Amino acid sequence: MKSFFWKSTLPLAAVAAASPAWAQDADADGSTITVVGDLLGADQSNASVSIIDAAAIRRAQNGAAADLIARLPGVSITQYGTLGSVSNVRIRGAEGEQTLVVIDGVRVGDPSSPGGGFDFANLMLGAIDRIEVLRGANSLPWGSQAIGGVVAISTTEPDAVGGGTSGRIGAEYGARDTARVNGQFRADLGASQFGLGGGYVRTDGISNAAVGTERDGYRQYALNLTNRTEIGNTLTFRAFGLYADSRVDLDGFAPPTYSFGDTAEYQKTREHYAAASVEHRPGGNASTTGFSHKLAFGFADINRDNYDPAASSDPSFKARGRSERLSYSIDWLTAGNASAQQVRLIAGAEREWTRSLTADAFSSDSGRTATTGLWAMIVGKPTETLSLTAGVRRDDHRDFGGATSLAFDAGQKLGDHVTLRASYREGFKAPTLFQLSDTAGAYGNPDLQPERARAYEVGVRIAAAPSAVIDIAWYRRDTRNLIDFVSCPAGPNPLPPICATGNRPFGTYDNINRARGQGVEVEGAVQLSPGLRFSANYSLVVATDRTPGSVYEGNRLARRPKHLANAELGWTPGGAFTGADLSVAARYAGKSFDDRANNVTLDDYWLVDLRASYPLVAGIEVYGRIENLFDTDYQTVAGYGTAGRSAYAGVRWAF
Repeated sequence: MKSFFWKSTLPLAAVAAASPAWAQDADADGSTITVVGDLLGADQSNASVSIIDAAAIRRAQNGAAADLIARLPGVSITQYGTLGSVSNVRIRGAEGEQTLVVIDGVRVGDPSSPGGGFDFANLMLGAIDRIEVLRGANSLPWGSQAIGGVVAISTTEPDAVGGGTSGRIGAEYGARDTARVNGQFRADLGASQFGLGGGYVRTDGISNAAVGTERDGYRQYALNLTNRTEIGNTLTFRAFGLYADSRVDLDGFAPPTYSFGDTAEYQKTREHYAAASVEHRPGGNASTTGFSHKLAFGFADINRDNYDPAASSDPSFKARGRSERLSYSIDWLTAGNASAQQVRLIAGAEREWTRSLTADAFSSDSGRTATTGLWAMIVGKPTETLSLTAGVRRDDHRDFGGATSLAFDAGQKLGDHVTLRASYREGFKAPTLFQLSDTAGAYGNPDLQPERARAYEVGVRIAAAPSAVIDIAWYRRDTRNLIDFVSCPAGPNPLPPICATGNRPFGTYDNINRARGQGVEVEGAVQLSPGLRFSANYSLVVATDRTPGSVYEGNRLARRPKHLANAELGWTPGGAFTGADLSVAARYAGKSFDDRANNVTLDDYWLVDLRASYPLVAGIEVYGRIENLFDTDYQTVAGYGTAGRSAYAGVRWAF
């Protein structure tokens, strides 16, 4: 396992982008479709939850999901070059690998990658109906990896309202010979509803290496299927499947200089995700109180192959990662008073199996492990204005042992417009199979402990009117036992015991780091007039190295801008232009550092986008956008290129 380079892709075809929505949706049975808010509705949760709904996704047209998620408070992205190259989402200054991503109930991290995280590079918006982002540590219902937060994706939701069929088809063309075709289709067959989505995207791209002149292209096609079927009056079956195939050109370190620049390398990735569940509601599928329970199974399978035509036609590196999860959960809500004296108990048990295989020209490595988790959460509403939540989780990992996580929060309404909230939450991240490997000549350390985090938050929500809302939050997250790579030389410094075996000539992993992320988030939205809306947010993110005695103690963590801001002004003119939608969006990222020593600076930058759409006839509209309007030259990773001004135009049909 000697290659540090990894690339995992999650495909989803493209149509639409997003901005936060201050609302929630309801499923056909009346229940709230909210995945991240501690399994509660967004209006019931005391956590910081942002929702990007279907209307916001459609309004923003097309593009990569990470660019739109980056409009949310406390979120920053780092992208290693062209579309399809590694892209990380950091929430409140946490590592990208500490963001848990769930697609239609399936955890989609890559067990064969060093950090086990999810790569947002190929997450397009064509088959996505909804994105929910929970900001802050919360391993209670989610287990490992939810230190920074949780991003939950809902793909083509079956439409159980109104019967018949519906869908949308779109195509666009633009900068760098970029073409996208995508569509969604829904069918209601009475007791069973189906959703089918898919898409294709290709582009000549930009050079991954900022100094390069050769464009690095990208191609992806994907297909996803969802189903919801009622079996009698008390059972509901749900299923989800997604397959994608992608290819992206890479840059590397070619001889004789071994400096980063143009090469002919490329990577192919094939992904399979699937899940199925059966839910039983003794009181009937339409009931919203009482007892229900659910059995679910899901898996994620990712195959990656790197090629270097200058060396061989065979893969120079390959990785195979797979995770499977079986879970059972119960949900019991007392009927009580509609607004008070309600008690809700949610609990679950799960078993997850993961395995990985990596191989390059020098060696191969494989591993597998399993984790068992038990958790329970109780939600109480003693009065009409006070809500309380408490929970505990216990995970037993076959290799490193156990981890216990706690969570508490409270929310108090003051009058009709103000809500105070406070929370304490814990998170952990298990060492990956790559990091735990005991194979001679590899990099792993079987003695690793999980990364742990304690997070605190207080906030206030003010809804001055239905058309105006503001949310202010202060947070702090202390993380310990962070896993980092260390060398294994002889010397007086304490080293992992595995260094003494002589089997780690290139170094190994160790629990050495501590970090703190703290800051303030302010977000708001207002309807200025019937056709004019404005939303904005500002985040102060102070993420520092707190490793005692380290030469880096007090330094800012790499690639975390201290200041983040977003604003969007949208206009629907009406009158003779009824149906038209115009918007301008701006995103600011402050100065950051590219390295732990804070020696390499990444300059601050502004990005401004324009978007417009107009209906031609019923169901058919044309649209266009300009991204990076002022052609800003910037970098999110030192040495890697970013796209300049880019224009796109397209047409879509909703039926």
